[in-house]
Amino acid sequence: MSDLVADRIERALKRIEVAAAAQSQVRAKLETRNATLRARIESALVDLDALIARERELEAQLAGDDADTAEEEQG
Repeated sequence: MSDLVADRIERALKRIEVAAAAQSQVRAKLETRNATLRARIESALVDLDALIARERELEAQLAGDDADTAEEEQG
């Protein structure tokens, strides 16, 4: 094999290695970003669940107060 062919092969392999390393870095960044977004979404869902639960409690209290008021008006 001539030196010219060997040099071309070496340069091609180097380009492949650089591209693979860059791809690996991109993948790692995306995985980190995905984990961060997943945690933020999970936290937001917990907050929403708490808000919904409080709203339901308030509605139940108001319904109970309305029933008490109706009984007082009738009694």
